[in-house]
Amino acid sequence: MPAPATKRFPAFILPALLLLAAFALKWWYRTATLDDLGFVLKPVTALLGLLTGEPYSRIQDTGYLFPGLEIMIDRSCSGVNFLVITTATFAFIVLKNINGGCAHPLLALLSMAGAYALTILTNTGRILLMVRLEHVQLHLAPRSHEAVGAFFFLAALLLASLLLDHLLHHTTTTSRTAE
Repeated sequence: MPAPATKRFPAFILPALLLLAAFALKWWYRTATLDDLGFVLKPVTALLGLLTGEPYSRIQDTGYLFPGLEIMIDRSCSGVNFLVITTATFAFIVLKNINGGCAHPLLALLSMAGAYALTILTNTGRILLMVRLEHVQLHLAPRSHEAVGAFFFLAALLLASLLLDHLLHHTTTTSRTAE
């Protein structure tokens, strides 16, 4: 039985806190150093090295150099903007599901872990795509490079959001039919 309306956690609080956290991360990112961004750059670099078999080295205050691929992964490759957008999107998808009850906050927090994993995988895929385009002699101008990256991120976010929404609705429908 739900708590009386006067005792319930106001519905807008959790979304407001998540938005505040997203804005705080975005604000922090403006001045974040390479070391600060290690939580996203290190896993992407390691995964890229694993998938390509190419060695890399860290260049102090610059980034991660892959000499064989002729690329430098620096702070602009971090994917933090995608992480912010994905975290907010996943949290709101979870929160809009009215049947979550008291699990809403937990599911919203778990969605952050999913957003982080998607960010690492998508960012690695985006960098691999750019490397492959270079290897087939398709040299993109800086704006085209950004546009392809944005499209890649958008496609990943759209597919993951649709999948999450479908899974939440499927789970909710299954639990309702079991009752």
